[in-house]
Amino acid sequence: MAKTAEDNFRIEVWDRDEQAISETISRSPDSSVSQAAWQAAIRRRPGMLLIHYNSRHVMEKILTPGEVKIPPQAIIDGSVHAGLDVALGDLREWHVLRAWCRSCSHHATVKPAGLIERYGKGALFSSVERALFCTSCDRGGPVRLEIHKLQRN
Repeated sequence: MAKTAEDNFRIEVWDRDEQAISETISRSPDSSVSQAAWQAAIRRRPGMLLIHYNSRHVMEKILTPGEVKIPPQAIIDGSVHAGLDVALGDLREWHVLRAWCRSCSHHATVKPAGLIERYGKGALFSSVERALFCTSCDRGGPVRLEIHKLQRN
């Protein structure tokens, strides 16, 4: 497979022993975009080894501060993205949120605007999920948020 300009700047998450890659967070032909993604990755991947590349050259390598308590994951259109913790501000107008109660399996649509108003644009899904409770069984958490695309007419 031929490399393209898109492969120039990339950010990868590795295990602490640097033996296996967990995920590629970002690929970009633009250095400024890659730097912004690097700063966001440091904030959103606590306790993980991040490597920032320019082609094959390692530009930066860091074990991010913090500890991974519960591995974050985001469910987008039915697919689980392990290690991904989405901020409420990352959602777009075509996204719909669905909350699922892990205790009783009750589910409901949640308006992103209401969550943003209450928790702020920078709030991460992992923290919002812990704060939510089921309106059916009234047990505090655990609730799982899923991102879906708005149906087209």
